[in-house]
Amino acid sequence: MNALLHENSARKLDIGYRLLFEKNPLPMWVYDVQTLQMLAVNDAALAQYGYSQQAFVGLSVLDLHPPDEVAQAQQQMHLVRGEPVTQKLWRHRHANGDLIDVEVVTEYVELDGIQARLALVRDLTAQRRAEQAQRELSERMRCTLESITDAFFMLDRDWRFTYLNTHAEKLLHRAPGELLGRQVWQEFPEAVGTSFQIEGERALREGRSVIYEAMFAPHEEWREVHVHPSEQGLVVYFHDVTEKHLAEQRLQEEHQTLVAVLDSTADAIISVSVDGEIKMFNPGAERNFGYRREQMLGQNMALLLPERYRAGHSQHLRSFADSGVTSHMMGMGVVKGLHADGREIDLEGILSKVNVNQEQRLICCLRDVTERARSQSRFQQSRAQLSELTQRLMTQEKTLVKQLAKTLHDQLGQTLAAVRMAHETAQTLQSKKVSVAVQRQQAHLGKLVGQAIRQVRQVLVDLRPPLLEDQGLVAALDNELRNRSMTHPQLDFSIDVPPGLESMRWPGEIEYAAFMVAREALENALRHANASAIAVRLVGAAMSVQLQVADNGVGITTGAVVPSGHLGVLGMRERAQAIGATLTIGAGEDGGTCVRFTWQPETGSSWCAA
Repeated sequence: MNALLHENSARKLDIGYRLLFEKNPLPMWVYDVQTLQMLAVNDAALAQYGYSQQAFVGLSVLDLHPPDEVAQAQQQMHLVRGEPVTQKLWRHRHANGDLIDVEVVTEYVELDGIQARLALVRDLTAQRRAEQAQRELSERMRCTLESITDAFFMLDRDWRFTYLNTHAEKLLHRAPGELLGRQVWQEFPEAVGTSFQIEGERALREGRSVIYEAMFAPHEEWREVHVHPSEQGLVVYFHDVTEKHLAEQRLQEEHQTLVAVLDSTADAIISVSVDGEIKMFNPGAERNFGYRREQMLGQNMALLLPERYRAGHSQHLRSFADSGVTSHMMGMGVVKGLHADGREIDLEGILSKVNVNQEQRLICCLRDVTERARSQSRFQQSRAQLSELTQRLMTQEKTLVKQLAKTLHDQLGQTLAAVRMAHETAQTLQSKKVSVAVQRQQAHLGKLVGQAIRQVRQVLVDLRPPLLEDQGLVAALDNELRNRSMTHPQLDFSIDVPPGLESMRWPGEIEYAAFMVAREALENALRHANASAIAVRLVGAAMSVQLQVADNGVGITTGAVVPSGHLGVLGMRERAQAIGATLTIGAGEDGGTCVRFTWQPETGSSWCAA
């Protein structure tokens, strides 16, 4: 009876185990350890692998492996009896050829005397793909965080570094991997109590992002920091803005310097829109025009002009704004302004244009030259009076010279000639028995009379240049050089006159002044230059003359100032200025000294904004 009960129980247990195998939701199969042939398979395994019952049982375990893993699988499948449970990760092939990732757990069993292994299979394909996707996502995130130009790091809620990209390690001046797992306050104790701690704690406490800029004290570098709270802690982006701060500091310094310059300069500097609205009015403008800055801001610049200039002012500003030039002088050098008290002032002005916040502005830089203009006016008046006085003196000189020459020629010259004749007559009539002493005195008297006559003739030549009045400047200069060559035969004298100019005549006072300047220049060259050649060149037209006297002597250095107090030079300058001519004295092209006399009658030559 007991044996029957035991047999029934064994049969029920076997049926139970079979049902547990066949209906288990996890894929299971049994294979022969020796042949590796499948012995049994449950429904879950058939569903997972896509085979029928008959097809699966006809497989070998190796048939489930891809070809490149068969050798490795075969080596591990031949297990001896009694070997403990094994767990392996494999890639298996589905019936349709797809590969799936599985975890296989096997246990030794014996079925009807056959050594076998029971395999329990767990499909890891979805898990492995999710893990791979997670790894790929993590790698993409890592690459992204490494590629951004900002430094990036993450802190957990214990303020430990959990991630840093390369830029963060570089800006924090730490080696790669040095900070991972370290607490920020231990690594950077100088950050305790700074904006980093204050703003970081505020971001965690309030649960919102914070952006700020602060100095990174260890290296005196500025950082712009973006702090974002998360469930794990803090996500921090930051980048170096030191150059921006330095640029802002330089800009602020330049602005302060500019303000100081604008405030300290005596010039009036006024910034206006293209329409003339005043945007800036510096203290110099307040001093020059008598208005306060508050009075003028927003006003039109035309208020600073005399009434007669206001009508065309706006058009002048617009024309300049539309032109291609960036700056130019206002008016004809001096313009007219209107002071707050109603008096007109003289100004020198430069008008420039700039762009301020993408808006075109015009900058007027004005200097009050009222006193200078008055001084120049007085100087011009004095110069005109001096020139007029010099002309009268030269006219008187010419008149006196003519009278003196006439007196010397007509009176003293005639008297000396009569004295010579009387002396010669006395010598003829005297007794032959005259002592030697008397004869000596008579001979000496004759010499003195002859010398006096020659001196009078030379004085006449000096006072009345030969040929000047009758034949003109060219003939007089030529004659002067010929006479000089006779008294100084060792020098080479030359005169250069273009063809057709020999008979040219100019006003008498012009010719006289030019000749006297040339004579003085020749005399200076003979006395001081130690030259071997002197050249005179004359060019001109009906209403212009240029006379040049050049030597090859010791000369003067370039840029040297010829003393204006030298009587010869002073006389030449006065003669030139008296007739409206100019005189320059400088170095010659080939060394030596060059004196240039130029005469050409002058041709005729208010605040407007352009």
